[in-house]
Amino acid sequence: MAVLRDLHEEGTRVEFRFISRIPGENEGCQIHFKFFKADHLIYDLNFGWTNLTIRNYIRVTTEFPLDRLNSFSLNGLFMSFEKHLYQLDWKETDTAGSYQLGFYGSEQDFNLTADIESVRRFGSEFKLDWDQAPLTTE
Repeated sequence: MAVLRDLHEEGTRVEFRFISRIPGENEGCQIHFKFFKADHLIYDLNFGWTNLTIRNYIRVTTEFPLDRLNSFSLNGLFMSFEKHLYQLDWKETDTAGSYQLGFYGSEQDFNLTADIESVRRFGSEFKLDWDQAPLTTE
């Protein structure tokens, strides 16, 4: 499970766990996602993302803060065509190396603060969880 914790608010975090994956360029995965604010569960969703979005999300987080993705300038914003959590934006805070992250989707909207290494570690955990997700053909 990939977890990203807020630097300042104890118990505020996001959790991503892959339920299953269908290998292939044009396939996707099922993800279980949770967001906690001060240890209170705010969002608890199962949804699908395409493998294209997953690969891009891994790159954006493991190389955080990424300036360009697939020849496009990000300017602190990653967006996908997915319904859930389709946008991740970031803005550096007054503390060097610390960023305010915004997560948005059709049913989600929240922020947390994290440092560069935490986001990169989260991206690596996200990739590992994806690599180890149970395979399915459906």
